Amino acid sequence: MLAHSLISLSILSSALAIPYLHFHREDIVTDQQLLDACPGGRGSDTFERADRCKLREPLTVNPDVRKWAVVGDPQLNCGGGSDPVTVELGGEHTVSQTLSVNANFGVDIEGISIGGGVDSSSTESTTESKTVSYMIRPKRQAVFVAGTNHQSRTSQVQVNFPDRQHGHFEWYTNTLVTQLTPIADDVAFDVYESDCGTDPRDLSSLNGA
Repeated sequence: MLAHSLISLSILSSALAIPYLHFHREDIVTDQQLLDACPGGRGSDTFERADRCKLREPLTVNPDVRKWAVVGDPQLNCGGGSDPVTVELGGEHTVSQTLSVNANFGVDIEGISIGGGVDSSSTESTTESKTVSYMIRPKRQAVFVAGTNHQSRTSQVQVNFPDRQHGHFEWYTNTLVTQLTPIADDVAFDVYESDCGTDPRDLSSLNGA
């Protein structure tokens, strides 16, 4: 019994040195200012708009991660009856590439597009659709879930500019990001049951939260 998620990017703090720069980068700019200049970002008062932001090579390849998410609406047998009920579960759900930030690091990357780290078996977006007939016991509720397997890659973010910015066309964040990208056709489906009175969409136990 499980569920599916969005490709996600998880940002963690890092104290890596940047050998390409011959000055203390933190004296000039912060990671937030660099990321704000990325496509989709809110714009930076320190840099012009970047052409591209991508994961910097070489990437650290992590084990694949299966993320679960709800497909369709939950169905309940919570009316106080003593008989099971048969319902139809499922529907359609799209998994897309997204970014998320470690809350302890304090970097906002909402809307930013970061490329790289994807091979031919992965896709930036995938849609999953399926329905099943299912019998729910009394005082129980159920929802159909899909678990999409994701590639996991970790690296700094490389920010490319069309013109020199403070002497450089390329800049690198000190921040490490972990990118989760859905693997095409690697999806598992299941039914997740829970007690009446709880949130039927809460899949934290399946996703390790």
